[in-house]
Amino acid sequence: MHEFDSDGAGTLASPAAPLFPAAGREPGAPSRRHPGLGRTLAICTASQMLATASVLSLAGIAPLVASSLSIEPSWIGYQVSLIYFAGIFASAVAGSLVKRWGAARLNAVALVCAGGGMAGLASGLLWLMLASSLLLGIGYAFNNPCSSHMLNRVTPARLRNAIFSVKQAGVPAGGMLAAVSLPHLASALGWQGAVLAGALPSLALALLFFVLREWWDDDRKPATAVDLKTVWRGQSIVWRHRGLVVLSLLGLFYSAIQLCVSAFVVTMLVEELGWTPVSAAGMAAAVQLCGAGGRILWGIVADLLDAGFLVLSFLGAATASCCVALALGPSMPVGAEIAFLCVTGLCSVGWNGVMLAETARLSPSSAAGGSGTLTGDVLVYTFAGVVLGPSTFALVYSWLGSYVHAFALLGIPALLGTGLAGWAHRHRHGLVQAQRE
Repeated sequence: MHEFDSDGAGTLASPAAPLFPAAGREPGAPSRRHPGLGRTLAICTASQMLATASVLSLAGIAPLVASSLSIEPSWIGYQVSLIYFAGIFASAVAGSLVKRWGAARLNAVALVCAGGGMAGLASGLLWLMLASSLLLGIGYAFNNPCSSHMLNRVTPARLRNAIFSVKQAGVPAGGMLAAVSLPHLASALGWQGAVLAGALPSLALALLFFVLREWWDDDRKPATAVDLKTVWRGQSIVWRHRGLVVLSLLGLFYSAIQLCVSAFVVTMLVEELGWTPVSAAGMAAAVQLCGAGGRILWGIVADLLDAGFLVLSFLGAATASCCVALALGPSMPVGAEIAFLCVTGLCSVGWNGVMLAETARLSPSSAAGGSGTLTGDVLVYTFAGVVLGPSTFALVYSWLGSYVHAFALLGIPALLGTGLAGWAHRHRHGLVQAQRE
Protein backbone atom coordinates (compact mmCIF):
# COMPACT_ATOMS: atom_id res chain seq x y z
CA MET A 1 0.00 0.00 0.00
CA HIS A 2 1.25 3.49 -0.75
CA GLU A 3 -0.62 5.97 1.46
CA PHE A 4 1.15 7.64 4.38
CA ASP A 5 1.49 11.10 5.90
CA SER A 6 4.61 12.93 4.72
CA ASP A 7 6.07 12.95 8.22
CA GLY A 8 5.55 9.17 8.57
CA ALA A 9 3.69 9.66 11.85
CA GLY A 10 0.12 8.86 10.87
CA THR A 11 -1.07 11.98 12.70
CA LEU A 12 -4.35 13.79 12.27
CA ALA A 13 -4.68 16.42 9.61
CA SER A 14 -4.96 20.09 10.43
CA PRO A 15 -8.48 21.30 11.32
CA ALA A 16 -8.18 23.77 8.44
CA ALA A 17 -8.16 20.92 5.90
CA PRO A 18 -10.76 18.27 6.74
CA LEU A 19 -9.66 14.76 5.84
CA PHE A 20 -13.12 13.41 5.19
CA PRO A 21 -15.56 15.49 3.16
CA ALA A 22 -19.15 14.35 3.47
CA ALA A 23 -20.63 12.05 0.84
CA GLY A 24 -21.10 13.80 -2.51
CA ARG A 25 -18.68 16.66 -1.76
CA GLU A 26 -15.59 17.46 -3.74
CA PRO A 27 -12.22 16.97 -2.00
CA GLY A 28 -11.33 20.18 -0.19
CA ALA A 29 -14.93 21.32 0.24
CA PRO A 30 -16.22 21.96 3.78
CA SER A 31 -17.49 18.82 5.52
CA ARG A 32 -20.30 18.57 8.05
CA ARG A 33 -19.42 15.04 9.15
CA HIS A 34 -16.56 12.59 9.06
CA PRO A 35 -15.75 9.30 10.75
CA GLY A 36 -13.52 9.51 13.79
CA LEU A 37 -11.04 6.96 15.02
CA GLY A 38 -13.71 4.93 16.85
CA ARG A 39 -15.97 4.46 13.82
CA THR A 40 -13.08 3.72 11.50
CA LEU A 41 -11.61 1.19 13.91
CA ALA A 42 -14.98 -0.51 14.40
CA ILE A 43 -15.78 -1.00 10.72
CA CYS A 44 -12.21 -2.06 9.86
CA THR A 45 -12.18 -4.61 12.70
CA ALA A 46 -15.54 -6.02 11.59
CA SER A 47 -14.24 -6.34 8.05
CA GLN A 48 -11.13 -8.13 9.28
CA MET A 49 -13.22 -10.58 11.31
CA LEU A 50 -15.45 -11.53 8.39
CA ALA A 51 -12.55 -11.77 5.94
CA THR A 52 -10.71 -14.16 8.25
CA ALA A 53 -13.85 -16.21 8.95
CA SER A 54 -14.30 -16.68 5.21
CA VAL A 55 -10.73 -17.93 4.75
CA LEU A 56 -11.01 -20.38 7.66
CA SER A 57 -14.60 -21.42 6.96
CA LEU A 58 -13.62 -25.02 6.19
CA ALA A 59 -10.95 -25.45 8.88
CA GLY A 60 -13.36 -25.97 11.79
CA ILE A 61 -15.51 -28.45 9.85
CA ALA A 62 -12.69 -30.14 7.93
CA PRO A 63 -13.61 -33.71 9.03
CA LEU A 64 -17.22 -33.20 7.83
CA VAL A 65 -16.16 -31.67 4.52
CA ALA A 66 -13.51 -34.35 3.94
CA SER A 67 -16.01 -37.14 4.60
CA SER A 68 -18.54 -35.60 2.23
CA LEU A 69 -15.98 -35.16 -0.57
CA SER A 70 -14.12 -38.45 0.15
CA ILE A 71 -10.76 -36.73 0.72
CA GLU A 72 -8.27 -36.63 3.61
CA PRO A 73 -8.83 -33.91 6.27
CA SER A 74 -5.17 -32.84 5.93
CA TRP A 75 -5.96 -31.63 2.41
CA ILE A 76 -7.43 -28.50 4.02
CA GLY A 77 -3.81 -27.28 4.13
CA TYR A 78 -3.63 -27.21 0.36
CA GLN A 79 -6.93 -25.34 0.10
CA VAL A 80 -5.72 -22.68 2.56
CA SER A 81 -2.45 -22.39 0.63
CA LEU A 82 -4.38 -21.86 -2.62
CA ILE A 83 -6.28 -18.99 -0.99
CA TYR A 84 -3.09 -17.23 -0.03
CA PHE A 85 -1.39 -17.99 -3.33
CA ALA A 86 -3.98 -15.72 -4.94
CA GLY A 87 -3.37 -13.26 -2.12
CA ILE A 88 0.30 -12.85 -3.07
CA PHE A 89 -0.59 -11.27 -6.41
CA ALA A 90 -3.58 -9.31 -5.13
CA SER A 91 -1.50 -7.83 -2.30
CA ALA A 92 1.14 -6.62 -4.75
CA VAL A 93 -1.38 -4.36 -6.52
CA ALA A 94 -3.56 -3.52 -3.49
CA GLY A 95 -1.77 -0.26 -2.66
CA SER A 96 -2.26 1.10 -6.16
CA LEU A 97 -5.90 0.03 -6.19
CA VAL A 98 -6.49 1.79 -2.85
CA LYS A 99 -5.22 5.01 -4.42
CA ARG A 100 -7.19 4.52 -7.65
CA TRP A 101 -10.54 3.37 -6.27
CA GLY A 102 -10.42 4.45 -2.62
CA ALA A 103 -10.02 2.32 0.49
CA ALA A 104 -13.74 1.95 1.23
CA ARG A 105 -14.66 0.97 -2.34
CA LEU A 106 -11.88 -1.61 -2.45
CA ASN A 107 -12.91 -2.94 0.96
CA ALA A 108 -16.44 -3.42 -0.37
CA VAL A 109 -14.99 -5.40 -3.28
CA ALA A 110 -12.96 -7.47 -0.80
CA LEU A 111 -16.08 -8.38 1.18
CA VAL A 112 -18.01 -9.29 -1.96
CA CYS A 113 -15.14 -11.63 -2.81
CA ALA A 114 -15.40 -13.14 0.69
CA GLY A 115 -19.14 -13.71 0.45
CA GLY A 116 -19.00 -14.96 -3.11
CA GLY A 117 -16.11 -17.27 -2.30
CA MET A 118 -17.99 -18.86 0.59
CA ALA A 119 -21.03 -19.37 -1.63
CA GLY A 120 -18.79 -21.17 -4.10
CA LEU A 121 -17.35 -23.39 -1.36
CA ALA A 122 -20.87 -24.34 -0.34
CA SER A 123 -21.48 -25.82 -3.80
CA GLY A 124 -19.54 -28.94 -2.89
CA LEU A 125 -18.12 -29.09 -6.43
CA LEU A 126 -14.34 -29.47 -6.28
CA TRP A 127 -13.59 -27.35 -9.34
CA LEU A 128 -15.82 -24.52 -8.11
CA MET A 129 -14.38 -24.80 -4.60
CA LEU A 130 -10.89 -24.35 -6.05
CA ALA A 131 -11.96 -21.29 -8.06
CA SER A 132 -13.75 -19.88 -5.01
CA SER A 133 -10.59 -20.32 -2.93
CA LEU A 134 -8.78 -18.04 -5.37
CA LEU A 135 -11.57 -15.47 -4.99
CA LEU A 136 -11.29 -15.65 -1.19
CA GLY A 137 -7.56 -14.99 -1.46
CA ILE A 138 -8.06 -11.90 -3.58
CA GLY A 139 -10.58 -10.48 -1.15
CA TYR A 140 -8.45 -11.23 1.89
CA ALA A 141 -5.38 -9.59 0.34
CA PHE A 142 -7.25 -6.32 -0.21
CA ASN A 143 -8.45 -6.10 3.40
CA ASN A 144 -5.29 -5.03 5.25
CA PRO A 145 -4.06 -2.34 2.83
CA CYS A 146 -7.54 -0.78 2.87
CA SER A 147 -7.86 -0.74 6.65
CA SER A 148 -4.26 0.38 7.17
CA HIS A 149 -4.90 3.33 4.88
CA MET A 150 -8.12 4.28 6.66
CA LEU A 151 -6.66 3.92 10.16
CA ASN A 152 -3.35 5.58 9.41
CA ARG A 153 -5.14 8.80 8.54
CA VAL A 154 -6.84 9.09 11.95
CA THR A 155 -4.44 7.37 14.39
CA PRO A 156 -1.98 9.41 16.52
CA ALA A 157 1.58 8.04 16.35
CA ARG A 158 1.69 7.33 20.11
CA LEU A 159 -1.24 4.88 19.75
CA ARG A 160 -0.22 3.24 16.48
CA ASN A 161 0.75 -0.20 17.82
CA ALA A 162 -2.32 -0.43 20.04
CA ILE A 163 -4.84 0.70 17.40
CA PHE A 164 -3.42 -1.50 14.64
CA SER A 165 -3.33 -4.43 17.08
CA VAL A 166 -6.97 -3.92 18.07
CA LYS A 167 -7.92 -4.04 14.41
CA GLN A 168 -5.74 -7.10 13.86
CA ALA A 169 -7.48 -8.77 16.79
CA GLY A 170 -10.21 -9.22 14.23
CA VAL A 171 -8.12 -12.02 12.67
CA PRO A 172 -8.27 -14.44 15.63
CA ALA A 173 -11.75 -13.18 16.45
CA GLY A 174 -12.79 -14.13 12.94
CA GLY A 175 -11.15 -17.51 13.36
CA MET A 176 -13.03 -17.95 16.62
CA LEU A 177 -16.27 -16.92 14.93
CA ALA A 178 -15.79 -19.57 12.26
CA ALA A 179 -14.69 -22.23 14.76
CA VAL A 180 -17.70 -21.67 17.04
CA SER A 181 -20.50 -20.95 14.59
CA LEU A 182 -19.89 -23.22 11.62
CA PRO A 183 -19.82 -26.60 13.45
CA HIS A 184 -23.10 -25.76 15.17
CA LEU A 185 -24.66 -24.45 11.97
CA ALA A 186 -23.44 -27.57 10.19
CA SER A 187 -25.22 -29.79 12.70
CA ALA A 188 -28.48 -28.01 11.85
CA LEU A 189 -28.05 -27.12 8.16
CA GLY A 190 -25.34 -29.48 6.94
CA TRP A 191 -21.86 -28.20 6.14
CA GLN A 192 -22.92 -26.65 2.83
CA GLY A 193 -25.83 -24.78 4.37
CA ALA A 194 -23.58 -23.56 7.18
CA VAL A 195 -20.97 -22.13 4.79
CA LEU A 196 -23.65 -20.51 2.64
CA ALA A 197 -25.22 -18.85 5.70
CA GLY A 198 -21.78 -17.61 6.70
CA ALA A 199 -21.50 -15.66 3.44
CA LEU A 200 -24.37 -13.29 4.29
CA PRO A 201 -22.66 -11.02 6.89
CA SER A 202 -19.79 -10.25 4.48
CA LEU A 203 -22.21 -9.16 1.76
CA ALA A 204 -24.13 -6.99 4.24
CA LEU A 205 -20.96 -5.22 5.42
CA ALA A 206 -19.88 -4.73 1.80
CA LEU A 207 -23.09 -2.80 1.23
CA LEU A 208 -22.36 -0.60 4.27
CA PHE A 209 -18.86 0.20 2.99
CA PHE A 210 -20.30 1.12 -0.39
CA VAL A 211 -22.98 3.39 1.09
CA LEU A 212 -20.41 5.20 3.28
CA ARG A 213 -17.59 5.15 0.71
CA GLU A 214 -17.29 8.94 0.39
CA TRP A 215 -16.45 9.21 4.08
CA TRP A 216 -13.07 7.61 3.41
CA ASP A 217 -12.51 7.90 -0.34
CA ASP A 218 -12.11 11.67 -0.71
CA ASP A 219 -8.36 11.17 -1.31
CA ARG A 220 -8.59 8.63 -4.14
CA LYS A 221 -6.70 9.34 -7.35
CA PRO A 222 -8.51 7.71 -10.30
CA ALA A 223 -5.55 8.25 -12.64
CA THR A 224 -3.24 6.03 -10.55
CA ALA A 225 -1.61 3.34 -12.67
CA VAL A 226 -1.96 -0.32 -11.72
CA ASP A 227 0.78 -2.21 -13.56
CA LEU A 228 3.95 -4.25 -13.12
CA LYS A 229 6.09 -1.12 -13.00
CA THR A 230 4.22 0.08 -9.92
CA VAL A 231 4.58 -3.32 -8.27
CA TRP A 232 8.31 -3.41 -8.94
CA ARG A 233 8.77 0.12 -7.58
CA GLY A 234 7.23 -0.87 -4.24
CA GLN A 235 9.32 -4.02 -3.96
CA SER A 236 12.52 -2.15 -4.78
CA ILE A 237 11.84 0.29 -1.93
CA VAL A 238 11.24 -2.60 0.49
CA TRP A 239 14.53 -4.29 -0.36
CA ARG A 240 16.52 -1.05 -0.05
CA HIS A 241 15.54 -0.70 3.63
CA ARG A 242 16.78 -3.31 6.09
CA GLY A 243 13.96 -2.76 8.55
CA LEU A 244 11.36 -3.52 5.90
CA VAL A 245 13.33 -6.59 4.79
CA VAL A 246 13.24 -7.88 8.39
CA LEU A 247 9.49 -7.20 8.62
CA SER A 248 8.92 -9.01 5.32
CA LEU A 249 10.79 -12.08 6.58
CA LEU A 250 8.99 -11.97 9.93
CA GLY A 251 5.70 -11.94 8.06
CA LEU A 252 6.88 -14.93 6.02
CA PHE A 253 7.83 -17.02 9.08
CA TYR A 254 5.15 -15.99 11.56
CA SER A 255 2.25 -16.18 9.12
CA ALA A 256 3.24 -19.73 8.16
CA ILE A 257 3.12 -20.75 11.81
CA GLN A 258 -0.14 -18.91 12.53
CA LEU A 259 -2.03 -20.50 9.65
CA CYS A 260 -0.73 -23.97 10.49
CA VAL A 261 -2.09 -23.51 14.02
CA SER A 262 -5.42 -22.21 12.71
CA ALA A 263 -5.83 -24.84 10.00
CA PHE A 264 -4.66 -27.99 11.79
CA VAL A 265 -5.37 -27.69 15.50
CA VAL A 266 -8.87 -29.21 15.21
CA THR A 267 -7.64 -32.12 13.10
CA MET A 268 -4.71 -32.75 15.48
CA LEU A 269 -6.98 -32.82 18.51
CA VAL A 270 -9.54 -35.13 16.89
CA GLU A 271 -7.20 -37.49 15.03
CA GLU A 272 -4.36 -37.88 17.56
CA LEU A 273 -5.39 -36.60 20.97
CA GLY A 274 -8.83 -38.16 21.19
CA TRP A 275 -10.98 -35.03 21.40
CA THR A 276 -14.53 -34.94 20.02
CA PRO A 277 -15.12 -32.65 17.03
CA VAL A 278 -17.25 -30.25 19.09
CA SER A 279 -14.74 -30.03 21.97
CA ALA A 280 -11.87 -29.63 19.48
CA ALA A 281 -13.75 -26.79 17.78
CA GLY A 282 -14.23 -25.17 21.19
CA MET A 283 -10.50 -25.44 21.86
CA ALA A 284 -9.74 -23.92 18.48
CA ALA A 285 -12.03 -21.03 19.39
CA ALA A 286 -10.15 -20.64 22.69
CA VAL A 287 -6.85 -20.51 20.81
CA GLN A 288 -8.21 -17.74 18.60
CA LEU A 289 -9.65 -15.91 21.62
CA CYS A 290 -6.24 -15.95 23.27
CA GLY A 291 -4.75 -14.70 20.01
CA ALA A 292 -7.22 -11.81 19.90
CA GLY A 293 -6.33 -10.83 23.45
CA GLY A 294 -2.66 -11.29 22.66
CA ARG A 295 -2.80 -8.90 19.73
CA ILE A 296 -4.20 -6.15 21.91
CA LEU A 297 -1.83 -6.97 24.78
CA TRP A 298 1.31 -7.02 22.64
CA GLY A 299 0.30 -3.81 20.88
CA ILE A 300 -0.04 -2.03 24.23
CA VAL A 301 3.25 -3.49 25.46
CA ALA A 302 5.02 -2.39 22.27
CA ASP A 303 3.70 1.17 22.68
CA LEU A 304 4.62 1.29 26.39
CA LEU A 305 8.16 0.02 25.71
CA ASP A 306 8.47 1.81 22.37
CA ALA A 307 10.04 -1.44 21.21
CA GLY A 308 8.00 -3.26 18.59
CA PHE A 309 10.88 -5.43 17.38
CA LEU A 310 11.69 -6.53 20.94
CA VAL A 311 8.09 -7.72 21.35
CA LEU A 312 8.25 -9.54 18.00
CA SER A 313 11.45 -11.28 19.07
CA PHE A 314 9.89 -12.44 22.34
CA LEU A 315 6.83 -13.77 20.54
CA GLY A 316 9.01 -15.88 18.26
CA ALA A 317 10.84 -17.46 21.21
CA ALA A 318 7.62 -18.16 23.11
CA THR A 319 5.97 -19.67 20.04
CA ALA A 320 8.96 -21.96 19.44
CA SER A 321 8.78 -23.22 23.02
CA CYS A 322 5.07 -24.00 22.75
CA CYS A 323 5.41 -25.76 19.39
CA VAL A 324 8.11 -28.06 20.76
CA ALA A 325 6.05 -28.74 23.90
CA LEU A 326 3.11 -29.91 21.77
CA ALA A 327 5.20 -32.91 20.73
CA LEU A 328 4.50 -34.24 24.24
CA GLY A 329 0.77 -33.91 23.65
CA PRO A 330 -0.18 -37.62 23.68
CA SER A 331 1.40 -38.03 27.13
CA MET A 332 0.11 -34.76 28.59
CA PRO A 333 -2.91 -34.41 30.86
CA VAL A 334 -5.78 -32.58 29.19
CA GLY A 335 -5.23 -29.53 31.38
CA ALA A 336 -1.66 -29.19 30.15
CA GLU A 337 -2.79 -29.54 26.54
CA ILE A 338 -5.28 -26.74 27.05
CA ALA A 339 -2.68 -24.51 28.72
CA PHE A 340 -0.06 -24.97 26.01
CA LEU A 341 -2.58 -24.42 23.23
CA CYS A 342 -3.82 -21.20 24.85
CA VAL A 343 -0.27 -19.86 25.17
CA THR A 344 0.38 -20.92 21.58
CA GLY A 345 -2.59 -18.82 20.51
CA LEU A 346 -1.52 -15.88 22.65
CA CYS A 347 1.91 -15.76 21.00
CA SER A 348 1.67 -17.31 17.53
CA VAL A 349 -1.46 -15.32 16.63
CA GLY A 350 -0.55 -12.10 18.47
CA TRP A 351 2.21 -10.64 16.29
CA ASN A 352 0.46 -9.11 13.29
CA GLY A 353 -0.69 -5.75 14.63
CA VAL A 354 2.79 -4.89 15.90
CA MET A 355 4.29 -5.91 12.56
CA LEU A 356 1.87 -3.69 10.61
CA ALA A 357 2.51 -0.75 12.94
CA GLU A 358 6.27 -1.16 12.49
CA THR A 359 5.74 -1.27 8.73
CA ALA A 360 3.88 2.05 8.89
CA ARG A 361 6.59 3.52 11.12
CA LEU A 362 9.50 2.40 8.93
CA SER A 363 7.98 3.12 5.52
CA PRO A 364 10.27 5.74 3.93
CA SER A 365 8.97 9.27 3.81
CA SER A 366 9.66 9.18 0.08
CA ALA A 367 7.34 6.20 -0.52
CA ALA A 368 4.63 6.98 -3.06
CA GLY A 369 5.66 10.59 -3.24
CA GLY A 370 5.66 11.10 0.49
CA SER A 371 2.11 9.91 1.04
CA GLY A 372 2.20 6.16 1.43
CA THR A 373 3.02 3.16 3.54
CA LEU A 374 4.30 -0.06 2.03
CA THR A 375 1.79 -2.33 3.76
CA GLY A 376 0.71 -4.20 0.62
CA ASP A 377 4.29 -4.60 -0.57
CA VAL A 378 5.46 -6.08 2.74
CA LEU A 379 2.38 -8.29 3.04
CA VAL A 380 3.33 -10.06 -0.20
CA TYR A 381 5.75 -12.09 1.93
CA THR A 382 3.18 -12.67 4.64
CA PHE A 383 0.92 -14.26 2.04
CA ALA A 384 3.85 -16.26 0.70
CA GLY A 385 4.39 -17.63 4.21
CA VAL A 386 0.79 -18.71 4.43
CA VAL A 387 1.05 -20.46 1.05
CA LEU A 388 4.19 -22.32 2.10
CA GLY A 389 3.14 -23.00 5.69
CA PRO A 390 0.00 -25.18 5.50
CA SER A 391 1.10 -26.99 2.34
CA THR A 392 4.53 -27.72 3.82
CA PHE A 393 2.88 -28.82 7.07
CA ALA A 394 0.66 -31.23 5.13
CA LEU A 395 3.72 -32.59 3.31
CA VAL A 396 5.68 -33.00 6.56
CA TYR A 397 2.71 -34.78 8.10
CA SER A 398 2.66 -37.20 5.18
CA TRP A 399 6.31 -38.04 5.92
CA LEU A 400 6.07 -38.19 9.74
CA GLY A 401 2.51 -39.46 10.13
CA SER A 402 2.15 -37.27 13.24
CA TYR A 403 0.50 -33.89 13.67
CA VAL A 404 2.17 -33.19 17.03
CA HIS A 405 5.65 -33.82 15.61
CA ALA A 406 4.88 -31.63 12.62
CA PHE A 407 3.84 -28.88 15.05
CA ALA A 408 7.17 -29.24 16.87
CA LEU A 409 9.05 -28.44 13.66
CA LEU A 410 7.27 -25.07 13.50
CA GLY A 411 9.76 -24.02 16.19
CA ILE A 412 12.40 -23.61 13.45
CA PRO A 413 10.86 -20.62 11.63
CA ALA A 414 9.82 -19.19 15.02
CA LEU A 415 13.44 -19.13 16.18
CA LEU A 416 14.58 -17.61 12.89
CA GLY A 417 12.09 -14.80 13.48
CA THR A 418 13.37 -14.38 17.04
CA GLY A 419 16.89 -13.79 15.76
CA LEU A 420 15.87 -11.36 13.02
CA ALA A 421 13.64 -9.27 15.28
CA GLY A 422 16.33 -9.22 17.97
CA TRP A 423 18.85 -7.89 15.46
CA ALA A 424 16.40 -5.21 14.31
CA HIS A 425 15.77 -4.14 17.91
CA ARG A 426 19.49 -3.67 18.51
CA HIS A 427 19.77 -1.55 15.35
CA ARG A 428 16.42 0.22 15.68
CA HIS A 429 17.83 3.75 15.75
CA GLY A 430 19.67 3.24 12.48
CA LEU A 431 16.55 1.75 10.88
CA VAL A 432 14.48 4.80 11.84
CA GLN A 433 17.15 7.09 10.42
CA ALA A 434 17.03 5.18 7.13
CA GLN A 435 13.27 5.70 7.05
CA ARG A 436 13.77 9.47 6.99
CA GLU A 437 16.15 9.44 4.05
